[in-house]
Amino acid sequence: MNVTFMINMNYSYQIVESRYGLFTSVFADGTRGTTALTREACDFVTANIRIPVMRGEWDGPTSTLGKATVSGKL
Repeated sequence: MNVTFMINMNYSYQIVESRYGLFTSVFADGTRGTTALTREACDFVTANIRIPVMRGEWDGPTSTLGKATVSGKL
C-alpha cells in the first residue's frame, strides 16, 4: 500500500470567477477549494475555514452529524 503525505503544502490561492458569476478559490497546485456567490465570501471561507481544516487546526463545527432537516418555519 502506498501512502502519500503532503507535509509542505503551499496554501497560497487565487480566486477565479466562473462564466456563471461564481467565485472559486484555486490553490497553487491547481486544487479547487471553496465556491461562493461573492469574492469576499469565497476569500473568507477559504482563509478562515478551509485552510485551517486542511492543516488540522480547525476546532469548530462545520455541520451537525445526522441532521438532514431544516429547523424553523419556512
